[in-house]
Amino acid sequence: MNALVLTAVLLLAPHQEDLPKIEPLHNHVVAEGKWDVDRDGRPDDIKVVIKSGEHIMDPEPCAGCGDRVEGRVTAVVSLQKGPVETPLFLHEPGETLWFWNETVPLALKDYNGDGRIDFNLGQFVNSNKWEYRLFTIHPSGEVAGMTPPDQPEIYVAEETGASTPAIEAIPGGIRFRDFGNAGEHPGWWVFTCRWLADGKLECNPPPDEE
Repeated sequence: MNALVLTAVLLLAPHQEDLPKIEPLHNHVVAEGKWDVDRDGRPDDIKVVIKSGEHIMDPEPCAGCGDRVEGRVTAVVSLQKGPVETPLFLHEPGETLWFWNETVPLALKDYNGDGRIDFNLGQFVNSNKWEYRLFTIHPSGEVAGMTPPDQPEIYVAEETGASTPAIEAIPGGIRFRDFGNAGEHPGWWVFTCRWLADGKLECNPPPDEE
């Protein structure tokens, strides 16, 4: 290898300081809250946890870069009888999700008026928004998705992280705000969704599809 080629290789090769720093991660609490899940008069701890994953620190600023954590996510509901664990996912079972390296309050609301407490969990999509899915907690401590994955797609343009209070529970449904930066009607879009008899949500279309 001549000197010119060697110089080019060295210039193109990534420098150590340009690579993400990755460390093992265990039992990181993504979000947490309290609620009397089993209705015994005592508040129960509810946590969303990455049991085993990675702590990633990106050296360069960009949308989606920074101090973040990544791994498979589990809901842990600590009842008096003991903890109840349920794997969580937004799209497919076993998927890996990532969040900023912080612990945020778990947004607890009754989204469908059935008397059970619910919550939302989401992850970063782009510089404008996060994508969320709704979950419900049964009195047994087990957690289940309230709707099929991606039905509906809930995108919220708020800087609130892994769980957001910006998804409102309204009579008969939910409401949230998204930001569209393309198409004929860019700007803030308000989506109002209503619960159908089959348990699914039906939302108004964005302005470009009306």
